[in-house]
Amino acid sequence: MSNMLVGLRDWVDARLPIVRAWDTHMGKYYAPKNFNFWYFFGVLSLVVLVNQLLTGVWLTMSFNPSAEGAFASVEYIMRDVDYGWIIRYMHSTGASAFFIVVYLHMFRALLYGSYKKPRELIWIFGMLIFVVLMAEAFVGYVLPWGQMSYWGAQVIISLFGAIPVVGDDLVTWIRGDYLISGITLNRFFALHVVALPIVLLALVVLHLLALHEVGSNNPDGVDIKKHKDENGVPLDGIAFHPYYTVHDLQAIGVFLFVFCFVIFFMPEMGGYFLEFPNFEEANSLKTPAHIAPTWYFTPFYSVLRAVPDKFWGFVAFAASVAIPFMLPWLDRSPVNSWRYRGWMTKVALVLFVSSFLILGVLGVKSPTPSRTFLAQICSIIYFGFFLFMPIWTSLDKTKPVPERVTTDGGIGFWGSMGGLVLIGILTFLPLEAAGSESEFKCGALECDEIVVNPNDLPSLQNGAKLYMNYCYGCHSLKYSRYNRIASDLGIPEDLLQANLMFDPSEKTGALMQNAMDDDLAKVWFGATPPDLTLVSRARKPEWLYTYLRNFHKDDSRPYGVNNRVFKDVGMPHMLLELQGMQECAMGPVKAHNGGVKRDPLTGEDLLQDPCGKFTIAEAGLMTPDEYDAAMYDLVNFLAYTAEPIVAKRQRIGVYVLLFVVLFFIFAWLLNREYWKDVEH
Repeated sequence: MSNMLVGLRDWVDARLPIVRAWDTHMGKYYAPKNFNFWYFFGVLSLVVLVNQLLTGVWLTMSFNPSAEGAFASVEYIMRDVDYGWIIRYMHSTGASAFFIVVYLHMFRALLYGSYKKPRELIWIFGMLIFVVLMAEAFVGYVLPWGQMSYWGAQVIISLFGAIPVVGDDLVTWIRGDYLISGITLNRFFALHVVALPIVLLALVVLHLLALHEVGSNNPDGVDIKKHKDENGVPLDGIAFHPYYTVHDLQAIGVFLFVFCFVIFFMPEMGGYFLEFPNFEEANSLKTPAHIAPTWYFTPFYSVLRAVPDKFWGFVAFAASVAIPFMLPWLDRSPVNSWRYRGWMTKVALVLFVSSFLILGVLGVKSPTPSRTFLAQICSIIYFGFFLFMPIWTSLDKTKPVPERVTTDGGIGFWGSMGGLVLIGILTFLPLEAAGSESEFKCGALECDEIVVNPNDLPSLQNGAKLYMNYCYGCHSLKYSRYNRIASDLGIPEDLLQANLMFDPSEKTGALMQNAMDDDLAKVWFGATPPDLTLVSRARKPEWLYTYLRNFHKDDSRPYGVNNRVFKDVGMPHMLLELQGMQECAMGPVKAHNGGVKRDPLTGEDLLQDPCGKFTIAEAGLMTPDEYDAAMYDLVNFLAYTAEPIVAKRQRIGVYVLLFVVLFFIFAWLLNREYWKDVEH
């Protein structure tokens, strides 16, 4: 059998040089022995690239690239496709992971001068990969057709209108329409799944070919080709395979642990990986309170916002992406690695990284005068790092560079930790000085605490009953199915049909569409009541719970009630018979730290808020504690409908993480076995 396989290999190799290609790029490609932590991110970039390509292919099988079906098809993938939620989370988490490892990969190049001669072309191809990756991420971000997808695209595409003469025509050409529409979505889909991946793969191949032609850099910046043995093998080099392939398996294991932890336990990542407004379908008539691109674009977006003029802001935005291309020709230092450079390089690099991080954070937040001023300062530092590089790299004093690579160089673990702490301080303090958030998460007041529990079946069952009795007449759960809810909540089919299905003609596998006709709803309420399937993800359970507890009497409103969380909301208090009528009473002013504002002299609570607390004017069927418990059940149920697989996701996640830990242990043992005889 082995002879047959060898014969087949030789037959193919005679017609396609696979053995020579393997030797050139793996088996006989000699890399420096002293690669450190920072050299893991190149291979991790390839791991994430493969993940994005494979998961993207599977997602396209069920995705509908139209304005009418895109959002619903994503929910179909999440709910009805077997394990479709894993594929979607792998792809959404992979998008952010891609930028994280690429940014760290680029930072390593800054540390060790991996862009300097003769590696200029490697850097150029790398920067082209970064630009194409930004384009790929942008068009992909539009595809879920959520609120932030739609309005983020509206803002970014409109920037091209600032270009003189051709700007307006260019915007129309990009959209394919006079407004962002299904045509825009369809062409972005084509770019995302066909055109840009082809360009990206081609650039990755060119990047690797250029790297293997001139050889890898190392933390010392020493050319290992200068010292070879009698066989022409670099004395400070080692074959990439098997030594670095097994070495990189350890990094892949650590990466997979973090990656899978995010997928299974916090896929939204606090709204940075999956933004909360994107759990609402795109609506051209409803603008989000704060429009911002996803986090990996925000440093460049902050540069754009720092310039008050639209045209010059666009120029600054484009320049911030383009100027790193010139790095190989801006750096005039005679040495590569920052290990052998002076204090100027270290100060400049720390300031650059801190300013870049600050710009990234500011881009996520809503602009204020102080934040804009801070963004302007950091933008100056960002551009100054590159523009003044020929000066400070020429003046910076350097240390002697060793003839051969070292394995004990660098600043060490504690030095690295000190550098990270310094960067953290330089990032945190300016952001703190620029001011905290201007409002609470629940509008005029802090959200009430609530911890939903998808495993509490009695709570979910009671929440389902409350929803059907008080909410379903107006609000649908149009992405949820009756039989899925009954199965997950342990409700027999006969009880489902008797208590949770009002239309006897409906099938148990049907979606829970709105019980109220859209035209009738517009007559009664002025607009169709929103679907509640994803409301707890778009608004968060804390917001929903606080909202349901804060209706109060207001005779000036059409239905005689108002709400402290959502002032002047058009919704009547459908739960009035349960809660009773609350009236505003003088109460303490809430502070933004969640506490109560107090008199600085007496220390007493400031009773200045005319609606700081409530009194019960008309009693309901429930006591306040009973009503709060009922609202917990209702919110718990709505949180379940927003993501019905959350309990299963977390349960699977435990086993996946245990498997990754075992994988890492075996990778570590394998690496130790291979490297035990390698001279360091």
